[in-house]
Amino acid sequence: MALYRTEAVVLRTRNLGEADKILTLFTENRGKVRAVARGSRRPRNHLMGSSQPFVHGSFMIFRGKNLDSVSQASIIDPMVYLREDLLKMAHASYIVELVDLLTEEYDPNSGLFTLITSVLGQMRTSGMEARLLKFFELHLLRLTGIEPQLACCVGCGVTVVPEGNGNSLGFSAREGGVLCTDCRRQRTDALPFSLGALQVMRWLANADGDRLGILQIPTAIEMEMEQLLRGFIDFHLQRPLKSLEFLHTIRG
Repeated sequence: MALYRTEAVVLRTRNLGEADKILTLFTENRGKVRAVARGSRRPRNHLMGSSQPFVHGSFMIFRGKNLDSVSQASIIDPMVYLREDLLKMAHASYIVELVDLLTEEYDPNSGLFTLITSVLGQMRTSGMEARLLKFFELHLLRLTGIEPQLACCVGCGVTVVPEGNGNSLGFSAREGGVLCTDCRRQRTDALPFSLGALQVMRWLANADGDRLGILQIPTAIEMEMEQLLRGFIDFHLQRPLKSLEFLHTIRG
């Protein structure tokens, strides 16, 4: 068996037998991996703390035939605040489940690893959750190769320059992004896409996460973006998100 060390974030855990856990990790240099943390459910076990959801740690792992095995681990950031606050937990649960569903095992994506650790880290600041979620969704879609097209009409290819009302634009999950006025009329699945939502989504798609604190999103625009991105993500997923109902319940 090959031994490797990597930073990783714990996406989810599943009990195995009486004392073990199977960890789904998103690693810095190997993408998503599954590994057994033996004895991690026993009190005082050296892997217990690092085998909690959302933990960012450094892991020593043996590569196995079917499942890898965690040999050693040290915690870089325990992300305790994500497990102690229900609102933050709901948002973080959605983030890690989305990563799990949109990635394959052993498909390296260092940019996505950086995005995950950055966004979960910024959730220390209360009131940022909704903005961080939209930022994360758009950048995750880009890093996994399925981002919505927001610059040009996906129907005819014309550059979309939002002018005037902007409500004549459309958005199609099936077609993959924004539709100009003419193409929107020809698509029965197109949703209205306002000027404000288009501008905010373009800004978020190109923004650095450290600048999110300056952004104020009107409630109507936030709700519109949520509907558009939810439909787009659902179109690409293999199954429904279990964490979404929990998130909606906590939000009220």
